[in-house]
Amino acid sequence: MKFHFIIVEKREIYLLKFFVYPSHLFFGLLICCCIFGVMKTPSLFSFFFLVLLSCNNKNASNDPVAYHNPVVQPYTDAIAEEPDNPKWYFKRSEALAQVNADSLRIVDLEKAVELDGKNPMYFQALGIAYLDMDQAEKAVAALQKNLELSPGEVRVRLLLSKAYLSNDQIQFAQKEVDKVLAAAPDYPDAIYWQAQIKAAEKDTLSAIQLIKKALEIDSSYYLASYQLADFYAAQNDGRTVAQYQKTFRMDTMNVAPLFDIGEFYKSKNEWENAKKAYRESVLKDPDYSDAYLEIGEILVQQDSIEKALRQFNIAILTNPEYARAYYNKGLCFEKLNMKDSAQFAYAQALVFNPHLSEAGEGIKRLK
Repeated sequence: MKFHFIIVEKREIYLLKFFVYPSHLFFGLLICCCIFGVMKTPSLFSFFFLVLLSCNNKNASNDPVAYHNPVVQPYTDAIAEEPDNPKWYFKRSEALAQVNADSLRIVDLEKAVELDGKNPMYFQALGIAYLDMDQAEKAVAALQKNLELSPGEVRVRLLLSKAYLSNDQIQFAQKEVDKVLAAAPDYPDAIYWQAQIKAAEKDTLSAIQLIKKALEIDSSYYLASYQLADFYAAQNDGRTVAQYQKTFRMDTMNVAPLFDIGEFYKSKNEWENAKKAYRESVLKDPDYSDAYLEIGEILVQQDSIEKALRQFNIAILTNPEYARAYYNKGLCFEKLNMKDSAQFAYAQALVFNPHLSEAGEGIKRLK
């Protein structure tokens, strides 16, 4: 967007030309303040502020905030310059994925395939995005189109199998895996998805054997190791904890397997072991919000309300939009007979998750 400001002060005329995007508004205002000394001229400062704010509001009403995240902004600018170039929509979709704006990521990928329906990479990315958003039927269509354009993509064929499986089309999922295994019988990824199909058919024993086979071929196969731990946990197998620990050692930057040890103990009502596992996960990753929440919920059951409240506060510090943490704060305040604080916490929970019915019930309960 291009526009000009003409400022008249002390009989001097200044002409400034700005290319304004929301991320530039503050800096534009700051520059103007420095040039014209408007900090000493309140009326002129107000003029600038209102003009710039109105421009910002105009953009805000049309553009999602995520488009102007610093990671995403360069591609938003590129699209403004070249709105018919599919490359920029594809690049922006990748940036949007980094900031967890998956619905907007899909919008951009749909635009990319609309502008260039012959690029298999765009359809593959769109299929993956649909899978991430649990839109399995659309994922199937996008991945099928990719394979029409690029038939030899083994990875895409397995993604298609996953999409079929997510859409409860087990036979179609099996056919795609069979095609891969016919060409490469010892391909670990294909064996992994064969195991997922067996699990969907409730044949857990066969699924475990297949996962073990994949790990025999590739002992560093992280997903297979994690899946084996999950299978063990579902069977209440004594090897569960050791398998989760082994999986964690494969990637010590991801503490999810340690957290899942806590979940395993929680499912068995072994509360102290569960707390110990959750605490180990936050020792490794102090920002792992879910662990603080789980510790807090156990403390509530143990009637340690003030200790629980501290855990929920830490969870919110690490994730300020954590609706369930606000809800649990509300429960703690309610138990402490701090009704106003409880209502406020429940209201905050609904701000971040309007569908959290328990929070709404909490507000009604306190009226």
